[in-house]
Amino acid sequence: MRRVAVIIETSTQYGRNLINGIAGFGRLHDWQLLFEYRGKNTAEPNWLEDFDGDGVITTCPTPTHSVSLRAKGTPVVDLGSGRQANVESELLIDSDHRHVGELAAEHFVSKGHRHFAFLGYSDHPVSREREAGFVAALKKHGYTPERHHTPERQERSFEILHKGDATFIASLPRPCGLFCCWDEVGYRAVHTALDLGIAVPEDLAVLGVDNDPVFCGTARIPLSSIDPDITRMGFLTASWLEALMNGNKVRDIDLPRQVQSKGLVIRQSSALEAVDDPLVRRFLELLRQRRPGTLTIEALAVDCHVSRRLLEQRVKAATGKTPRQHLSASLVEAIKRFLTQTDYTLAHIAEVLGFEHSERLSHLFRRETGKTPGEFRKNWRETDFAKSQPRFPSS
Repeated sequence: MRRVAVIIETSTQYGRNLINGIAGFGRLHDWQLLFEYRGKNTAEPNWLEDFDGDGVITTCPTPTHSVSLRAKGTPVVDLGSGRQANVESELLIDSDHRHVGELAAEHFVSKGHRHFAFLGYSDHPVSREREAGFVAALKKHGYTPERHHTPERQERSFEILHKGDATFIASLPRPCGLFCCWDEVGYRAVHTALDLGIAVPEDLAVLGVDNDPVFCGTARIPLSSIDPDITRMGFLTASWLEALMNGNKVRDIDLPRQVQSKGLVIRQSSALEAVDDPLVRRFLELLRQRRPGTLTIEALAVDCHVSRRLLEQRVKAATGKTPRQHLSASLVEAIKRFLTQTDYTLAHIAEVLGFEHSERLSHLFRRETGKTPGEFRKNWRETDFAKSQPRFPSS
C-alpha cells in the first residue's frame, strides 16, 4: 500500500472533485490518502514536513514542505494555479481552458446571439486562457466580444469589484451572451444584472465554468455552466504520480497533460433563444416573475402596453410559439419544480402558484404532459438522479 498526501482544498467544488478523481485511482491501485479539511489559501500543514510517505499532490498557493520533500526525492505533483510542478521537467497538468472558451462561444452562437461579452480577471492565467478561447472562437463567426477585467484580485475591495462589474454589465447591448471565467463570477453577474433591472436570461444570458452546485443552484436565476471534468483531471493527476513513484522520469511518461471539458450544463440563465424584440423579452420575463397560475394573456398584454393581438403576433414571429404555448410551458415547469423538489401536497402547490383550484392544475398538467402530477412525482422519485437530490418537506 502506498501512502499519498493530498494537500487540496475541500472548501471548493473544484477541490472536492479533484480529490474524488484521485481517490478513484487510489482505490484501484491500493493507495491510502492522507488529507484533511482545508481552505483554498491555507498553508501546507506542519505534519507534511516530516511526511514519510510515497508521494504528494498539492494545490497550495504557497508550497513549503512539499518543495523540501521534492528536493529529498519524494515524487510531488503540484497543481497550483499557473505553476509548473517540476521546473526542470516542465510537468503541468490542467484542464484545456481554451476549449472551455470555445464551448462558451458556440453555445451563445447556437442560441442566436449577436452580441457577446466576457467577464474575468487579467491577473489569473486560467481566466486569460478561457478568454482567449472564447475570443478566437467568436472571431471565426465574425464577432468580437466586449471584455472587462475586474481589479487585480489581491487589491480589490468588495465595493470596487461590484461597482466595476455593474458599470460594465449596464453598458452591454441587449440581448447579450455573457461568458464568465468561473461560476463565482457568473453568480455575481446574475445578481448584479437583476439589481440593475436587466432580465436574465432575456436581456443577458449568463454562463459560468465549473458546474459548482453552490453557485449554480443558489443564484436567483439558476446558472448555466461548463463542466471541466475535474474528477477526470484528478484521476489523470494520480496516474502521473503513480508513474513518478514507479521511478519514471517525466519526459518518459506517455500520459496526457490536459483534460477536455465534459460539456455544458444548461440551466435557466442561458436556456432561452436570443430574441431581438424587446417586447417579447419583456413578455418572457413577466412569465417568470409572477405566480403563473394567476396569469392571463390579456393581463400580460396590458403589462407589455400592447393589445393582445399585437402581443400574439410579435411573440409568434420572434419565437415560433404563441403566448398561450409559452404560458402553458411556464406553468408546467413551475409545477414540475414543486413536484420534484418538495413534498408539498397538490393543494399546497396550487395555492403557492396561484391556481384557484388544484383540479385546474391537475387538468393542465395532464393535458400538457400526458401524466397526472402524482404519476410524474412517482416516476421522478424512482430515478437514480432523484434519489441523490434533496427534497423539502411540507411546511
